[in-house]
Amino acid sequence: MASLGEVARIDGLARLMGSQLIARMPQGMLSIALLIHVEHVLGRYTDAGLTVAAFSVGAAVSGPLMGRWLIVLGARRLLGATLLLNAAAMTAIAFGPHLLWVFMALAVVLGFCTPPILPITRSLYPVLVPTRLSAQVYSLDSITQELIWVVGPVLVTAVAPLAGSSVALLLVAVLGFAGGVLLLTAPAIRLATFPLSGKRLGGVLLKWPVLIAIVACALQNASYGAVEAASVAMFDGQQFTVGVVIAVFAVGSIVGGVMMSRAPMRPWSMATRQITLAVGTLAAALSPNPWWVGAALFVAGLGTAPSLAVMYNVVSSSLRSGDAAEAFGWMSSGLLAGIALGSAGSGVLVDHIGAQSAMLFGAGLAVLAVLLPALGASKLPDLTVRSGPLLDTSAVPVIRIGER
Repeated sequence: MASLGEVARIDGLARLMGSQLIARMPQGMLSIALLIHVEHVLGRYTDAGLTVAAFSVGAAVSGPLMGRWLIVLGARRLLGATLLLNAAAMTAIAFGPHLLWVFMALAVVLGFCTPPILPITRSLYPVLVPTRLSAQVYSLDSITQELIWVVGPVLVTAVAPLAGSSVALLLVAVLGFAGGVLLLTAPAIRLATFPLSGKRLGGVLLKWPVLIAIVACALQNASYGAVEAASVAMFDGQQFTVGVVIAVFAVGSIVGGVMMSRAPMRPWSMATRQITLAVGTLAAALSPNPWWVGAALFVAGLGTAPSLAVMYNVVSSSLRSGDAAEAFGWMSSGLLAGIALGSAGSGVLVDHIGAQSAMLFGAGLAVLAVLLPALGASKLPDLTVRSGPLLDTSAVPVIRIGER
């Protein structure tokens, strides 16, 4: 199998990955920034959780629609419009009225206007990268995106105590907009075309491998969102400690991604690579000691990037290229909505029971993220046999009404 270095040397790929990494930096910062800001000005984790949940509603609706609109409007137009609207909504939350209904309304707009970075870049990889390197490019992508979760939380939790939660949110907006502009001007984006899909909206979800990958991605990220909110509450008043603990989680993911970059992707891989996520998150709930929590979350992180690489490759290899943009839009929705809903549920538990119960909630979601692909392993492809977009999707199992 090829090395990650060989993949990184492909013309245009480094620019695409680097710019999308900066553009997606808000994903590692936004939930925690919203939690800190709303809890600070309104005084309740439940209100903060509701705001993050409102964001998830907008994001869940947005993803698949953005995937379709990419085909009609093109990547540059849609990306430019959403970058402006997203930055405006985030700035309004940071400096607008301190009212729950205002926060929630703006959060819905913020989620809906999430720039479609994931469907754009994931749809372009098969164009830029030879099929034989498909597994490696998704492994490299999953590893590099973990830098979002290393840098993002530390930045937010360092800036918020020093300059205020409003400035922290403004920083999120500026980084996302700047990275989006870099992506917008990348040569690969200027040349990108997205073939018409032959399916109705949501038709891609009738492919078992696609549905399993998207739901597993949502569960995995819901677990992460719960862990993030639990950490904020567990180390209340020690915001920098929160950022470091969450960054350690991401460092574990990078280590796991590098270690597993050449491992074969088989039908059971999506489930087995997430076992450490469930074990580590469960261990983190046993003690509020920051050293213990950090060590446990490092273990939890070991399976995150490796399993995401499988999920992305499963989606790409189960559809024609014309259907991939919508499918990755659904996956983007699952990722963002998962984080937000996990944070929201965790916030309610923190207010009514305590921070460790919220961490247990995250562990339960991680267990579900293992069980789902394990039970559906017979429906998943063996990526050691074939990977890359299909020319004909008829060989992929289709979900039929009434099927058992």
